[in-house]
Amino acid sequence: MKRSVLAIMMIFALIWTTGCSIRSTEQSTEEKKKPVRILTVQEETRPMALEYTGILGSEELKKLAFKSGGKIKKIFVKQGEQIEAGQPLMQIDTSDLEYGVSGARGQMDAAKAQYDKAVNGAAPEELQQIEANVKKAQDSYNFAQDNYEKFQILFQQGTISQSELDQVKLEFDIRESDLKSAKEVEKQAKSGARKEDKAAAKGQWEQAKAEYNYRVSLLEDATIKADTSGYVVDVLYEEGELVASGYPVLVVRNDNQVVKVGVSSKDFEKVAIGTKAKIITEGKRVEGEVSNIGQTPDSQTRTYPIEIALSEKTIPLGSIVKVEFIIGEEIGVWIPITAIMASGEDYVYVVKDEKATRRKVTLGEVNEDDVKVQGLANNDQVIVEGMQRLKDQDQISIEK
Repeated sequence: MKRSVLAIMMIFALIWTTGCSIRSTEQSTEEKKKPVRILTVQEETRPMALEYTGILGSEELKKLAFKSGGKIKKIFVKQGEQIEAGQPLMQIDTSDLEYGVSGARGQMDAAKAQYDKAVNGAAPEELQQIEANVKKAQDSYNFAQDNYEKFQILFQQGTISQSELDQVKLEFDIRESDLKSAKEVEKQAKSGARKEDKAAAKGQWEQAKAEYNYRVSLLEDATIKADTSGYVVDVLYEEGELVASGYPVLVVRNDNQVVKVGVSSKDFEKVAIGTKAKIITEGKRVEGEVSNIGQTPDSQTRTYPIEIALSEKTIPLGSIVKVEFIIGEEIGVWIPITAIMASGEDYVYVVKDEKATRRKVTLGEVNEDDVKVQGLANNDQVIVEGMQRLKDQDQISIEK
């Protein structure tokens, strides 16, 4: 009896020990599974970009000057002041310029009168005077002709000498020439000037008109006005000072913002006017477009200067920004850069049969926080969190 009880107790002990062992094994297996997060990858199209660093500045810096020299009469702005298009900035004394305009106007009016006379002919009162001159010349000619005929008879009769006849003949010739000249003047006055005379008169009038317009432009430019909105960078003269024509008196810039970038010769031909770009700084993203490309590289950096016009003005001038030139598109598989492991080669972990399987990858273009890789296919499950604790073929549990 005692042996039966002992045997039963041993069987219960064995069953209890075996059960505990099985539960312990199951618990151990569960504990070995390492938690991870995954990303199911798909082939996709993303923009191709060239990455550079640039500086945000103003689009244009201008030095303004007067077309004519003179004394500065009035300065309307000060350094650092914001200006609007059309706003007066500085003015010189205009006394001499006004005299020049007045004199040029007189010359233009006189030349115009001469041209009108050549086109329209003489005025009625002028015609009357010309006709009177013709009549006087005709009378003188008739008198000289009668006198010459009489002297010819006297010479034939031997009454006068050859020299006396020659003197009367000379007088007759002079009166004949005067009559021809008077009639020619009358003809021109009634029919107008010749074609070439009209052209000459018109040329003189056009020249006088151009001189007048030039003088007027000098007077108008005696006041420098802003041609665009912006800011005054510097005022180079003071009121009362003399300034020569063409010498800068003001430095201004407009308020259009551009990013200035130096691009390598390797990438220079990949960028063109109109190429889209993204400007990134301190969490801000602004769209831009290439507006200017320098054709000569910088002598020191050997990079080509490029300007990018911004779509909005939200970044302070002088900021250093990241620039991405969008030069096309490419198709591929992209994963977070943080998922890449390295140990003599680049690799990732993918999920296969609930295990972490090491997979070699080749890295390509970087796009923000992602990198293009070769070695993965559509629907591969890439471990993107928890991979630092993994070894090849580790058991894993996928967390959501």
